[in-house]
Amino acid sequence: QPAFASVEPRYLPGGVEDATGSVDHAAMDEILALQAELARVQEAPTAFKLSEPNIVEIVSTLSQLRLVDVLFTTNGKEYLTPEQLLREVGDEILSHGGRVNVADLPALLNVDLPHIERAVTQLLAAGRDGLQRVGGEVLTEYYLDSLAEEIDTALRGVGRLTLAEVAVAHALSTDFVTSVVESRIGALIHAKLSGGSLFTASYVARHLARVRGVLSALHGPASLPALLKAHGFNEALFYEAVGGLHAAGRLAGTLQAKTSFTPAVHRLAQAAAVGARYEQNGVVEYAALARMGVRDPRAHLAAEHPGGVQLDSCYMSPALVSTAEAGVEEALSGAGAADLRSAFDCDLTDADLVAFAAASASLSAAVGAKRYLPLTASLLVAAPLAAELKERAEALAAEVAKAEHAAT
Repeated sequence: QPAFASVEPRYLPGGVEDATGSVDHAAMDEILALQAELARVQEAPTAFKLSEPNIVEIVSTLSQLRLVDVLFTTNGKEYLTPEQLLREVGDEILSHGGRVNVADLPALLNVDLPHIERAVTQLLAAGRDGLQRVGGEVLTEYYLDSLAEEIDTALRGVGRLTLAEVAVAHALSTDFVTSVVESRIGALIHAKLSGGSLFTASYVARHLARVRGVLSALHGPASLPALLKAHGFNEALFYEAVGGLHAAGRLAGTLQAKTSFTPAVHRLAQAAAVGARYEQNGVVEYAALARMGVRDPRAHLAAEHPGGVQLDSCYMSPALVSTAEAGVEEALSGAGAADLRSAFDCDLTDADLVAFAAASASLSAAVGAKRYLPLTASLLVAAPLAAELKERAEALAAEVAKAEHAAT
């Protein structure tokens, strides 16, 4: 066995290029001569063979003289060119299915990490197979395609997958998995991406049917967050389903962003109750409508029952206003005074009574003409009675003053 056989070159260059990239024929001739000399030495008797250290020294010298461009392996018993290292790194990526950790390559190729890093950088620059570096790993496009196909297969079995679960399972970041999935939705991944999760079409359809059933069964206002929690809906799909069903007219009612939903049946029942109360009593308190969930009681009553009178705390029908006006005027014409509060069966505030007097055409005209004088918010006095009372008060005051004067 020749002693030189222990130094096994992975590659011997067929030519030597100078710094400009052209072939140096003189150097080439010298290398060929060295090769011939080495061959003769191999055939010579054992006494004249070169030892392994001699061969290593020769190759090192040639490398230092830049006559050959080679890289020594970690154990120093092999050498290879940068081009060969590129091919071997590429082969390792391929043999690992398109994904390999750069830190694992030195042990696999028996080459120091700095040489591996330079080779990886060159491969990335070349852009072959869509190669990219993610953290300490290099990944190819075909690996990412296979990952997408694997996700699609797993998704068909469970109906729903979170991107965080996929990221953990494949030791990748969630952001990177998101970018991979988004670029392959509809092509390799047949699913819907919403809220950081993937859903199959059948899963989305079942979820939509559940949401529609729950909301259709409502008879009154409901909190959407409470429904979401109570029925275990997926948050992203839930709000998307609610908005879509409402926009399409499949859910009749009022939707308040992501806070509440009031079905139309509740509005109808509410309107019927308010209408019955208005017709029966002739007055509806704003507070009662607010407790029923009406956002703007004044506008609601004016729209549903036009022609009424808006007081400070309630809405009054024209019929009740007319009846109260007649009672007040009758009292004023008879006794010369009237308590507005007694003209109504319902409890009215002072502000309501002031608003009533101002809204009554006959009363406001009489007050303006000074035929009636408002002593308080609820008390109106006819002008003759007021004049009589004034005379009596003045006479009484004069008598009191005269008596006090006589006493002194």
